[in-house]
Amino acid sequence: MATLLLAFIVPGLFGHDLWQQDAVGFGQMWSMAHGTLADWLLPNVAGAPVLQGGPLPYWLGALLILLAGPIVGDVNAAAAANLIWIPLAVTALWHGAHRLASRDEAQPVAGAFGGEASRADYARLVADVAVLVLVGTIGILLRFHQTQADGASVALVSVAIFAISLVELRLILAAALAGACVGALALTQGPLPAAGLLLGLLAVLWRSQFGPAPAPPRALHADAVVPMAADPAAAPRRGLAQAVVATALLLLTAVVIAAAWPLAAFTAVPHGAPAYFDAWRAALPMGLPGADGGSWLLRTGAWFLWPLWPLAAWSVYAWRSSVRAPHVERPLLLSAGLFLALLCSAPLDERSLVVGIAPLAVLAAFGATCLRRALDNVIDWFAIAIFSLALVFFWAYYLAMQAGAPKAMAASVARLAPGYTPHLQVLAVALAAVAAVIWAQIVAWRVLRRPRVLWRGPLLAAAGVTAVWITANVLFLPAVDYVFSYRSLATELATQLRARGLGQGCVQSHRIPLAERALIAYYGQIRFDRDGSAETCRFALHRESRRSTLDEDPPPGVRGMWELAWESRRRARPDERWRIWARSP
Repeated sequence: MATLLLAFIVPGLFGHDLWQQDAVGFGQMWSMAHGTLADWLLPNVAGAPVLQGGPLPYWLGALLILLAGPIVGDVNAAAAANLIWIPLAVTALWHGAHRLASRDEAQPVAGAFGGEASRADYARLVADVAVLVLVGTIGILLRFHQTQADGASVALVSVAIFAISLVELRLILAAALAGACVGALALTQGPLPAAGLLLGLLAVLWRSQFGPAPAPPRALHADAVVPMAADPAAAPRRGLAQAVVATALLLLTAVVIAAAWPLAAFTAVPHGAPAYFDAWRAALPMGLPGADGGSWLLRTGAWFLWPLWPLAAWSVYAWRSSVRAPHVERPLLLSAGLFLALLCSAPLDERSLVVGIAPLAVLAAFGATCLRRALDNVIDWFAIAIFSLALVFFWAYYLAMQAGAPKAMAASVARLAPGYTPHLQVLAVALAAVAAVIWAQIVAWRVLRRPRVLWRGPLLAAAGVTAVWITANVLFLPAVDYVFSYRSLATELATQLRARGLGQGCVQSHRIPLAERALIAYYGQIRFDRDGSAETCRFALHRESRRSTLDEDPPPGVRGMWELAWESRRRARPDERWRIWARSP
């Protein structure tokens, strides 16, 4: 398990330049690490305010840049934050699922002739499956390998799952830990996802104190793990006073943590905080998604949450006569609260789906342990087919890129990376070959030995995702880095500006997105003007793309004030055009 997790986490985090997908998150960390207290409290990218989510995960990245940046480089140090968030998510999820699976209500029915799994073995099985289906989730693959807040979001919700598993044993500790997760999520993803998590946690808390004892579940079929009758004494009811105290503690902890950031900002930066938080509130994604939003949710959620959602749905169906059992009801209530918050968010994006992954993973783990054999086989063969075809696809295109044949495939690669000259890297090919061989051995183990172990399907999904991820990274990382890297462009821009007498002056940003602004500022060491500043810059930088609706107008100002001083295109992206405008005397 540890080897699989290491192989899943590390590839793609290091060894390449900063890309657009990581640039906004890294830009905030870099601005904090090399800026003032105002940059820590009012997140920005090279002077442009960032009005999404909160600063908590970027504080950690900035701290890592300060500590390890001089040794491993700022980009690698910022990426190392995921080496903290992902293990935290996995550890909390494992222990939360383990405690829920250890309950009497979740135990499999004792066999007529013995041979059933012990309580400890069954709990470890469910916890391992929860981690495997988390790793095997398709949508989390890219999000876990970017310098964004997604790893922190999954970690915080996973800790909340661990908190709800402690309700009967340590009510006050569980309430305080749950409140801390709500407050920290508000500082990570914003108030709406935190409100959804809070709603789910409160429902769990009150149901655990006053909800009826779950009905005894019934067996579904002979070849699945089925639950035993619940023990009514397994969930003691503490009464109204304890529930009120726990609720008050949860709310107080959440409010104190969530309010710490704006209070600190208004105290330390009184001149900039009001305007920042006014803009931050105006940018909150709130509203009911329309028909387009619902269509997007169905399309994106179907692949983003695969294979979580079918296994979670099966879990609810399989435990339908015992849906009030804590190991089903609690992750289901968390999912419902987070999904309700999702329905109140517009516009929708993938960040909205990330926070719901951890509770779905717990539900999916309990569903995977009671799959019918025929359905289990279908899922196994689907995973084998999909990931094997993906490996063949990547190897075929890599060989076409290196050999120039078949011409159609080689031309396709050339269109995606115009001007790139491929180089054979023996170590990369060897690593990809090792990943393919290991995947082939796992497939052979499944096909030839036909093991009857309940973690077989989740292992196939996790191993398949990891093998495809390693193959894509080691074979195509140089080509992808060539396309996405802005290092050479930023260096060229900096050279042109300093040749025209920039010195220590500022550069005005004209229609440059936040990601590109961070890349140019970092690699070119260019100081952009801070939004709202009265400073007058001698030069302006302008980006135009045929993929957008941007026009060729000069920066705003009196007509005739700006003169075009330089223009160029990126070789890897000929549809982009960059201009330097000089302010005329």
